[in-house]
Amino acid sequence: MSVTTGEVPQADAAPRPKRHRVVQQGRIVLGSRMVPCVVRDLSRSGAKVRVAPEIALPERFELVIAAHDLRIHNVGLRWRRGEFIGVVFVDPCF
Repeated sequence: MSVTTGEVPQADAAPRPKRHRVVQQGRIVLGSRMVPCVVRDLSRSGAKVRVAPEIALPERFELVIAAHDLRIHNVGLRWRRGEFIGVVFVDPCF
C-alpha cells in the first residue's frame, strides 16, 4: 500500500494516551529555583503546561504537580509554543 499524503495509515499508528483536561498548580524545579506553572492537560505519558514565555528551560527538569497528592516527575521538554510547553514523563507515572 502506498501513502502519498505523508500520513501514517491508521492501522499502523500507535494509539495516543488519553488526555485529561485539568487545571492544576505546579512548579518547575530549576536548580534551587521553583518556577510557578499551571498543568492544563495530563496523560500517562506527559502534560501540557502553561509557564511564562520568558523562562528559559533545559531539555530535562523536574515538574511538581499539586493534585490530590504531590507528584514529582522527571520530564523532558518536547515542544514550546508561546506560554505553553509539552513535556514527556521520563519516570513511570500514575
